[in-house]
Amino acid sequence: MRCAICGNTAVIDGMCIDCYMKRNKLSWVDDIIEVVRCPKCGYFKVGRRWENLDFESALLELIHSSVRIHPQFDVEHLEVEPLTTGEVGKYIIRLVGNVEGYDVVDESIVEVRLKSRTCERCTRLSGGYYEAIVQIRADDREIERDELETVKDIINRVLERESDNQKAFVSKIVERKEGIDFYFGDKNIGRKVSREIVKALGGRLIESRKLHTRIDGRDVYRYTFAVRLPCYRIGDIVLDNGRICIVTGKDKGIDIDNLSSVNLKEPKVVRRREELEKGVVVNYDEYIVEIANESGVLQAVKTGNVEIGEEVYFFEHDSRFYAIPKEMYEGG
Repeated sequence: MRCAICGNTAVIDGMCIDCYMKRNKLSWVDDIIEVVRCPKCGYFKVGRRWENLDFESALLELIHSSVRIHPQFDVEHLEVEPLTTGEVGKYIIRLVGNVEGYDVVDESIVEVRLKSRTCERCTRLSGGYYEAIVQIRADDREIERDELETVKDIINRVLERESDNQKAFVSKIVERKEGIDFYFGDKNIGRKVSREIVKALGGRLIESRKLHTRIDGRDVYRYTFAVRLPCYRIGDIVLDNGRICIVTGKDKGIDIDNLSSVNLKEPKVVRRREELEKGVVVNYDEYIVEIANESGVLQAVKTGNVEIGEEVYFFEHDSRFYAIPKEMYEGG
């Protein structure tokens, strides 16, 4: 088939590639491309989503979504060339490829404008929006600093994983006498965070909800995830099913009678770790250790290997003293 204009071989719409390119385009793009950026967080709106991109990446995505291509044009790559300085202004959109084996370049000139608009996330955040409260409490004690750091690390990791979620934020943190409350923009994120806290630190989780409002005839609830950390901490001495144990981790301990590892079921605190006293071994036999401290000399049940002159921990329970070798306690 010959070109209807020049008589050369026709390759597209009854024309050769040269004649077609003189009269038509192989690609079409909007004359004006509007780039929308949130002034608070810097995210760009691409389609229906807000994304954490730089200006160039956001512009490329918008151009890709805007450009339309002739079905016979096999595009190999797209180039964007600014005609002015700065982010806004005129740009050349250049598509390089081939039509039926002929190399072609198709160019368009567009105007890029930058618009400022607050994203949904920042709008909600500034308005104090929340769907769930994660309450952190500890039974019969205060929350430890390292526990609070673990909680914050878990929150940051979960929020990072959910970064594409416009409701992935903490709108408020309230420190109370009994603990600390975190207000989450998304109830599902609050649920994930509270479950991971219990998995890491132990304790229990109680979930409840309260009707907040009605939207279009639909009930909208706010959720509370109450995390109750266990009464014991690592290093505390607990009584569990008749066994005296040193807490070594979440639901884990060492039975001081036989030095075996145990899974704690219903532990009750016998002594807090800060309540343990220290003394020096002055004598011992197979069962008893004599310990000297500033109050005098006392006898304690021997729970591990000791040496004369060695410093040990000891505590009293049910009118009996128990000695714990420093290496066993600190190593456990």
